[in-house]
Amino acid sequence: MKNDLTICGIVLAAGSSRRMGAINKLLMEVDGETMVKRSVRPIVEAKLESVAVVTGFEYEKIQSCLNEYDLRFVFNEHFLEGMGTSLAVGVEAISAIEPDGILVSLGDLPYLRKESVLAVMEGFCNLGGEKITMPVHNGIPGHPIVFPFRYAEELKALKGDQGARHLIRREEDSVAKLELNDSGIIRDVDSPNSL
Repeated sequence: MKNDLTICGIVLAAGSSRRMGAINKLLMEVDGETMVKRSVRPIVEAKLESVAVVTGFEYEKIQSCLNEYDLRFVFNEHFLEGMGTSLAVGVEAISAIEPDGILVSLGDLPYLRKESVLAVMEGFCNLGGEKITMPVHNGIPGHPIVFPFRYAEELKALKGDQGARHLIRREEDSVAKLELNDSGIIRDVDSPNSL
């Protein structure tokens, strides 16, 4: 992979798991570890420039699960309003670094593999950092997604439950889809297309 581009990561781990009832799904055990720890590890192992984890619901427990990793924790006080607010807070947190790319992943992808994270990063770099680079599995879009930094201001303006899907649809000509043989990129307990 080319090393001349910098990529910062954001992991969205603020949700209140409304669809799971009283259970915080990020703290559920998957193969002996919390879901959020399993979801963050491959991002950490990919050695990004910096990784910010956006927290909200039960933030102290989330941070406690991840305290062995070198992460920046950012609390989203508006987390109940939806994922768009968490994405905005995360992008704001890493904007001062002005990386070439912003990698966005989710805290509920417990089967995500480091190799898939690296493949998406490599794809972004091989395209000169100019394209939104997203993995797909059997045609289903997944995570992580890398956005060129030029989209930072628009991402910081997201509100409520509005994620980045509208931006991806609008910028279709600037989206590179990378087919990966890894169902872990879409293995979300709620749905395959959260962002």
